[in-house]
Amino acid sequence: MYVLGLILFVIHIVAFVAGGANSVLMPFIGPRLATATPEVRGQLMGIVEGVAKVGKYAMATLLVSGVLVLWLKWDWAIPNNWFWVKMALIVVMIVFISLNEMNARKARQGDQEAAGRSKLFGQLTGLTFLGVLVSAVFAFN
Repeated sequence: MYVLGLILFVIHIVAFVAGGANSVLMPFIGPRLATATPEVRGQLMGIVEGVAKVGKYAMATLLVSGVLVLWLKWDWAIPNNWFWVKMALIVVMIVFISLNEMNARKARQGDQEAAGRSKLFGQLTGLTFLGVLVSAVFAFN
């Protein structure tokens, strides 16, 4: 079980990196949507959709592997209150990701204001991601 717990922890970290890449890229791509020509907007949306898909799989992997790691590596023991801060920030991050998904649908339909809001949602998601990272370090070290 110890080795399985370590393998799941590695999977958890890899998913964290994949999700983090999404949080870093979107604030750079999103603002360009508002001023892009229709052709370039289509290309950018292709990148956005690919990165978003990776982010969704990463989030699902994080949720499943996180529960399994807490069980196998930590025996359900909550290390401290930073763990709950981390969990609350994960919920906030999921809310921002969901809002960005709804916003992206509007942007795909040509809504210029939605394309402009993409930057804000990307920044908020990235900031929340940073909070999750910091609180995870405090929770587990």
